[in-house]
Amino acid sequence: MKEKIIDSFNNSRGFIKNNDFKIIELTNNHCIMEYKVKESGLNPYDIVHGGIIFSLADTCAGLLAFMSGKTPFTTNANINFLNKAKCKKLISESTIIKEGNTIGYYNVNIFDEKNNLIANSNINMFFPKVK
Repeated sequence: MKEKIIDSFNNSRGFIKNNDFKIIELTNNHCIMEYKVKESGLNPYDIVHGGIIFSLADTCAGLLAFMSGKTPFTTNANINFLNKAKCKKLISESTIIKEGNTIGYYNVNIFDEKNNLIANSNINMFFPKVK
């Protein structure tokens, strides 16, 4: 299942493909992704736009939630931007805080290529019952 998810994700279309988000590692309790900074992802100050950073966090948490075998939908998300992202690459790392039957709680840290902590996010996912 994991290889199918990684292949599908890394060859997806739309937002993920246009921003070149890539899965580096995916297990049942851990996900690591990377974003190689593109000019289209920068703000007017040549710093990675906060929306890209937030999207990377949300996507990383969503992939980890998907490993539960359920279909996740973000219900709540909080992000703290801790340092400017003037870098060539961002790495997101998500871990499970708690997964229940209908809600999952995830923590995501975003680092630059020098291991500086750029942002921290807590994301809640809803798992609807599939009929």
